[in-house]
Amino acid sequence: MRIIKKKSRRRNSKPQDEEISIKTDGEISSHNLMNTLGLSKDVIFTSVDIGEKNNVSLTIVYIEGLIDKKILNNDILKPLLHDSIIAVANSEEDIIKHIEKGNIYCSYPKTTGKIEECLNYIISGSVALIFDNKRIAITFDIENYDKRAITEPTGENVVKGSKDAFVETLKVNTAIIRRKIKTPKLVIEETVVGKQTLTTIAIVYIDGITNRHIVDEIKKRLDSIDIDEVLATGFIEEFIIDNNYSLFPQVICTERSDKLCSHIVSGRVGLLIDGLPVTCAIPGTLNMFLHAQEDYSQNFWVSSSKRLLRYVLLVLTLLLPAFYVAITAFHQEMLPIELAIAIEVSKEGVPIPTFIEILVMLIAFEVLVEAGIRLPRSIGQTVSIVGALIVGEAAVNAKLISPVVVIVIAATAISGFAMPDQDLSNALRIWRLILTVFASIIGLFGVSIGVLLLLFHLAKLESFGVPYLSPFVAQEGKQMEDSIVRLPLKYFQKRSISLQATNKKRQG
Repeated sequence: MRIIKKKSRRRNSKPQDEEISIKTDGEISSHNLMNTLGLSKDVIFTSVDIGEKNNVSLTIVYIEGLIDKKILNNDILKPLLHDSIIAVANSEEDIIKHIEKGNIYCSYPKTTGKIEECLNYIISGSVALIFDNKRIAITFDIENYDKRAITEPTGENVVKGSKDAFVETLKVNTAIIRRKIKTPKLVIEETVVGKQTLTTIAIVYIDGITNRHIVDEIKKRLDSIDIDEVLATGFIEEFIIDNNYSLFPQVICTERSDKLCSHIVSGRVGLLIDGLPVTCAIPGTLNMFLHAQEDYSQNFWVSSSKRLLRYVLLVLTLLLPAFYVAITAFHQEMLPIELAIAIEVSKEGVPIPTFIEILVMLIAFEVLVEAGIRLPRSIGQTVSIVGALIVGEAAVNAKLISPVVVIVIAATAISGFAMPDQDLSNALRIWRLILTVFASIIGLFGVSIGVLLLLFHLAKLESFGVPYLSPFVAQEGKQMEDSIVRLPLKYFQKRSISLQATNKKRQG
């Protein structure tokens, strides 16, 4: 008679603050696994006696809640106990051979003799069959846990495009990419980062298109990361970007599947992090952060006008507060008389200088934005309305802030909201504060110095060898069909020169 019995979990007598380490040369055995995982109540150890005379014992190890128990019972336990071929086996070696030949109704068994690999498989949602005498484990990937359904993107609005956003499950995300990019040359490699979280990161690119040097450099930087946790994209971004001290984003982050697939086809490398619905495309350039995916789903005249407007709004949100401070404080003679009189009338009775007004309003705007983000969604918009209308109107009526300053900050804020990428918008918000400080010191000369410093920084910045200002620099004026304006798609003959793609031909 075959007997299945649950092993009692042995409590480890080691102090709680003593770290349990696993040697790389450790042997696989149920005893060693219990020493490592036995303290956890959700780890199940089950002993099974099989064979013609129940003379072969093995231990089944899995984590409750991560596996599909129906598959475990029907496709693994049932064949082990009732399959006629396995029943006549007299040794662990014979049973291992039968399992590897497919007598267990579960595809792709993995045989390992390393305890670290076995632990990784168990923690990732596999069930392990432990053969103590042979020091071997056979694992089956039967993970099954609650997954969030594929929905529309929550952080990026979709006007005319794909509405299947990425989710927190890596395998679901890779399947989404496979559905959109069906070429057999699509490569998905995996690596693990994080000593405690053991987070799987997928590296996605198209073999024959993506520059192999960029792929190898990304792998090298990922392998060099020595950190405990990877619970946000920042844990990866800060270790792989070229310049950590730059405010400007160097990695394109998105939760839209069509946007990431477009970057991959263009010759970039995609990074998918298990547990996060946000993906990364590398390398990033300033031009790409001003593009929206809808630019390619609308008429090129409409797309070009909107893209040109974004560049104008970028300059406006960056320079308008600094320009206003410089003009009103240092260069009043540049204003038309009627406008100068209107500004002076609006400032009548306001006790604080223009620079302090602008500074206070910029800080107040940042407070409103942060409060709107942190509060529950149902009342987040209420804070913006109260702050912008009620408090703003009260400040103007109380002669604490002039009406012109309110208009300037409102135009600046709306211009910043038009940026397609939030990371770029955050960088612009800090730089406009810096430029405002420069303007308060020496007027337009200070603004000019600040702008030159900004351009110098952007011109010097690179992302994996790609100039940050390409295609405006380093391409000798070539391939401008997808820059400030978008020409018809028939002119998109070549991939970007700066990416140095293996296959430079895009169409035709």
